[in-house]
Amino acid sequence: MPAQAYIYPLASGSLGNALLVGAGGTRVLVDAGIPRRRLTAALAEDGAGPADLDAVFVTHTHGDHFCSAAVGFCLAANVPVYAAAENLDHLARSVTGFVKLERAGLARPIDGEAVTVGDVTAEAFPVPHDSPGTCQGFRLTLGRGRARRTVTVATDLGHLPADAVPHFLDATAVVLESNHDPDLLWSSGRPVDLIERIAGPNGHLSNEASAEAVAEIVGRSHPGRVRHIVLAHLSRDCNRPELALEAQGFLARRQGRTVRIFAAGQYHAGPRIPL
Repeated sequence: MPAQAYIYPLASGSLGNALLVGAGGTRVLVDAGIPRRRLTAALAEDGAGPADLDAVFVTHTHGDHFCSAAVGFCLAANVPVYAAAENLDHLARSVTGFVKLERAGLARPIDGEAVTVGDVTAEAFPVPHDSPGTCQGFRLTLGRGRARRTVTVATDLGHLPADAVPHFLDATAVVLESNHDPDLLWSSGRPVDLIERIAGPNGHLSNEASAEAVAEIVGRSHPGRVRHIVLAHLSRDCNRPELALEAQGFLARRQGRTVRIFAAGQYHAGPRIPL
């Protein structure tokens, strides 16, 4: 396994989310909302098996971020699942078999204190989203010393609060939601109350809001520290990768040689991004 830290989006969108993060001899997932077979295949492409996965960090309780298929996967491979304490309680009530993870000691809280798993240290912070329980982003520190890298992940949020911004600053890679194009959303034919929920302050970031957030993050970070931006959770009906990337055009023109921008997909993995 390569020693260099990396991130590898496996799936991103309302049908399922999973981000593979590697550092040294450690592999963790942020969210596990895709089928067990797909998780196993992704690890195989990375030269590993389920037993080589060290942890799953769950952002929130919606089924596209942690599903019943992940329960069986984690039980079989003895993989601990970290989430906010109130989210663990909700998952125990709503996800088939989750209580088995609790009984096995594999359901573990991550709230105020950082959690270290091998070469990865995770810190959780709250973000605004209308999921039962609480929604969290994660700042992951990968490796140590001069080889240390950081990744900040926030895939579902209606807006970026001022007190969340510091968690993104100087991150080597930022994985941030760019969910919808407002024109496509409002012309989608969806019920008005659903549209208002998606576009609201506890819903999902539009392309424009994501671009504003990224501009602030890069602008407030030390020059050259932020190297990669991954746009996540694109709506399959109300967005297109080219629209999400176009919204980031100012940043791309201004920082094109130092910041690389990608759009993660729902149906295909990648890119695998060395850090």
